[in-house]
Amino acid sequence: MLTKQQITKIKSELNGDTAGFTLVFKALGDISRFNVFKLLMKHHDICVTDVANVFDITVSAASQQLRVLERLGLILKIRMGQMVCYEINLGNLAVKQLVKLIT
Repeated sequence: MLTKQQITKIKSELNGDTAGFTLVFKALGDISRFNVFKLLMKHHDICVTDVANVFDITVSAASQQLRVLERLGLILKIRMGQMVCYEINLGNLAVKQLVKLIT
């Protein structure tokens, strides 16, 4: 049986950054965003139009999915002239762990 001290320690550990992880899992729980994330894991510097073409969706729909992933810090936006491309944010520790988990 756990002591009061152990219970207090466990509670403080659980109350860490759970909100951030919950948002990440919620975002990747959508099959479209998960597939976009997997695409970006395998191919670097993918542009919005490429994502739209790969998944047979509109550029607007692709952009919307990418925007959600970008806001959570999972991917990075790269401007190449008038084109907007994206890549996995390997500077984010959670992303590194997700990539290891998925591959």
